[in-house]
Amino acid sequence: MASLVAMSARAVPSTKANSTSSGSTVYQNAATQAYLDKLNSTLAQNYLWALLGVVALAFLYTVLVRLNAHVRHLASMSNEGALRYFSKSTPTISALKSNLLYSPILYYRRAREIRFSRHVNLGTLPTRFQSTFILLLVITNVFASTWNVPWSDPQLEVLPILRNRTGTLSVANLIPIVVLSSVKNPLIYLLDISYDSFSLMHRWLGRLTILQAIAHTMCHVIMTVQQKGWANLKVSLKTEPFLASGLVATIAVAVMLIHTPKLFRSLSYEFFHHLHIVLAILTMAFLWRHLALKSLPQRYLLLGAVIIWATSRTFRFATLLYRSVGKESCKVKIHSLPGGAVKVSFTPPRPWTYRPGQSLYLTIPSIGLWTAHPFSVAWSEVEGSISRASTLRSMDEKEIMVRNKEEIDLEIPGKQVLSLIVKKHNGFTQKLWERADRSSTALTVNAFIEGPYGTERSLSSYGTVMLFASGVGITHQLPYVRELVEGYRQGTVATKRVTLVWVMPNTECLEWVRGWLQDVLSMDGRREVLKILLFITRGGLNQSIRSPSDMVQITRGRPNVHALMWEEVQQKMGCLGVSVCAGGGLADEVRRVSRVMLDRGANLDLIEEGFGW
Repeated sequence: MASLVAMSARAVPSTKANSTSSGSTVYQNAATQAYLDKLNSTLAQNYLWALLGVVALAFLYTVLVRLNAHVRHLASMSNEGALRYFSKSTPTISALKSNLLYSPILYYRRAREIRFSRHVNLGTLPTRFQSTFILLLVITNVFASTWNVPWSDPQLEVLPILRNRTGTLSVANLIPIVVLSSVKNPLIYLLDISYDSFSLMHRWLGRLTILQAIAHTMCHVIMTVQQKGWANLKVSLKTEPFLASGLVATIAVAVMLIHTPKLFRSLSYEFFHHLHIVLAILTMAFLWRHLALKSLPQRYLLLGAVIIWATSRTFRFATLLYRSVGKESCKVKIHSLPGGAVKVSFTPPRPWTYRPGQSLYLTIPSIGLWTAHPFSVAWSEVEGSISRASTLRSMDEKEIMVRNKEEIDLEIPGKQVLSLIVKKHNGFTQKLWERADRSSTALTVNAFIEGPYGTERSLSSYGTVMLFASGVGITHQLPYVRELVEGYRQGTVATKRVTLVWVMPNTECLEWVRGWLQDVLSMDGRREVLKILLFITRGGLNQSIRSPSDMVQITRGRPNVHALMWEEVQQKMGCLGVSVCAGGGLADEVRRVSRVMLDRGANLDLIEEGFGW
């Protein structure tokens, strides 16, 4: 730091340099100072308008994609010629998807986490398109911070300019940061971008903003040392609330920078989440004091970020109360399942319009206190009987698994029932499984639900749909199977071929969705459109596995994704929609093969579902 001070002392006169809140001094050229003041006053507005312009372009692209899907849907429902037409893509679109939109940064790794041990986890990598956007965001902020700075002019002060630029941008960035952090973000629906992607942008924009705040503080420190010396720096922090409050805010965001990497988030998400909120509130409070003490105009930017954050939190709390409290409070029934999982089922107190792809936040105070955890809604049905096990038909082709124990559904007859499958990991899910495993019957507890959330993408415009899942990822894909088979029977979807590929460690996982699979396999029209491929990766040799029909095939080992997808591409049955909700290895393989098919001219859309935090 001493070298920085010395270097700045050569560029800036150190005596009587009385800076104002805008960074002007008596040493600045009057014309240049007026220009810099005007630039600084409009910097935040221009930056935010530029971001809104990017959102507008993304929205226009989304509208065009939706319009294309709608036309494709209408044209392909009963026209084989249209299906053949939409099975091919133009070379430009295929190259754009293969080399930018769906491409990892390098090679094939994207969803598989960089993990050195059980506790050392660095997270996943962004796609090439996401990386490009992040890089452009960094370049834009660096350019806005340094453009037209008179580095070589000895008559002009550099530090006040850098201080004002970085400080203004760091406050302006709080607005998009808060928007990106919220699951209530309206852009999720408007732009068809998942919350997982917005969370990624939130983290990277947050890191950039923290670095700007640190640079802003360093400029303040250097100028204070330059004017008063190192001995008076400590005195200045004690006697000048303006400097002290800004320093506290900077320290708070610096702690955020340290504790946000996946390495620390994965150790205890609940601790990270609560500490993150506390640090955010601390930052906003001291930053407001820092700006208000000199009535700086940037306080209105901070006020906007605070209003957005408070509004989002209020809406979330209102949603939780509305969904959890009706004529009766919300109670969930928890069933222990084989394979370290539990089934959580409940009747929502308020009417719930269910669509595939939905998720919700579940809070069970008796197990996880006030913490809320996201889960996919695996199934929705209106129960008319107390026990499904007592009314099952003879299995023939529907009996695709060996029953290890009887399943008893204790839902209320005639009412809507939503069900979740929760896989045991650590923290809340571990406690939930332990409570259910200790209970000999269904466990009933009070709960709070918040939702629905998630990106509810329609797959009805695709002539061919391939759904890949591993483990508990089946809860995201199975509702789409039911919707597409039902739409095929009613003639409301363009889909003519549906392939479900489910990879699981052992046959115990089949018990998670046994009843729901039977419901799908009893639907009219499923023989003409549906094929289910089950792959057992760790099943013992003494465990009986049989494939009862060509519609349901059970195989040991892992799927040959390339062969399966190439078989569907060769059918030329409309645009191919590929959805994957799986662990990193399978998700990366599906992404790799999808890019290969695009390079071969196939018209293909890849949809990857996941929850990143």
